[in-house]
Amino acid sequence: MSATSPHRPPEMTAPLASDSISAAPPPGGPWRRRLPGIALAAGLAVVSYGLATLPGLKVVGPLTVALLIGISLRTALGLAPGLMEGTRYSARTVLRLGIVLMGARLDFGLVAKVGPRVLLLALAVIVGGILGIRWVTKRFGVPEKLGTLLAVGTSICGASAVVAASSVTRAEEEDTTLAVGLCGILGTVGVLFYVFVGPLLGLSTAQLAILSGATLHEVAQVMAAAFTWGTSAGDLGTLVKLTRVVLLAPALVVLGLVSGAGGQVRYSLKEPPIPWFVIGFLAVGVLGSVGVVPAAAKAWLSTASVFLMVMAMAAMGLGTHLSMVRRAGMRVVYAGLVGFAALAVSAWGLIHVLSIQ
Repeated sequence: MSATSPHRPPEMTAPLASDSISAAPPPGGPWRRRLPGIALAAGLAVVSYGLATLPGLKVVGPLTVALLIGISLRTALGLAPGLMEGTRYSARTVLRLGIVLMGARLDFGLVAKVGPRVLLLALAVIVGGILGIRWVTKRFGVPEKLGTLLAVGTSICGASAVVAASSVTRAEEEDTTLAVGLCGILGTVGVLFYVFVGPLLGLSTAQLAILSGATLHEVAQVMAAAFTWGTSAGDLGTLVKLTRVVLLAPALVVLGLVSGAGGQVRYSLKEPPIPWFVIGFLAVGVLGSVGVVPAAAKAWLSTASVFLMVMAMAAMGLGTHLSMVRRAGMRVVYAGLVGFAALAVSAWGLIHVLSIQ
């Protein structure tokens, strides 16, 4: 990140008063030091799943709920030194394992099911969205990596895309938490807009479902909007959304290559141009798509991946203080809102231009 960024790496942030007890790690081996923090992150993940079933929180999903819980606890109580190593491990290593297992959610056969026009729409939304929203964030003065995370999360699949892209681009945890929280908020606003204003947009029920699937951030948000227009619309919107999820795979490959441009990163077997966890993500997706991984195992791996990523988001929240919002400023919110609105308008226009029915 450039020297003018308002962010500072988490390890350089001044400790809170409640954190200022001796920062010496507890005695014992690395796993003994990590276990308390890992256990806390896992416990918060379980709580997040429970809270995410409530009507008001169901739309944003457990990833965003876990992030908010973690930030709230850190702000109210601080973080004890004995928990730091485990939460840091959860926010990094556990996150990457979750990304690998997330490959079980991929089904490359979906690309053939949606048809060429809808596939073209999804590709245009992702490519145009990433480039366009990245341009918007630059105009608003949003730091580069935070802008990239917002662009990827808005264009592909919300929090999941953000946390995957954060590791690929080596973004700071503070940027990741901001991007995840904003995607959850904007996606919820999008659901309300489509449900109440959608019928006035001059689209058929099927086209509204496609618009929701092509632009909303989370699968849960697409389902919340599209199923209000009937079961067929809900299924269609979900299918379009899952197609965008599948396209996260090539997007991560490109990000992995682009993020090392300019000679800033030296590649090696330990740190290839495409990170190992992205290669694992692709491998699991390919094996599942060709039938090597049984359906029952795919379902279990998918569930495990989401749980691990929820743990990671809780841990990131525990490492973040609300002062990050003041440092980032409202320009981040305005950039995200303008970017999402532009994406929705572009998708609406493409549905007409491509004559998608």
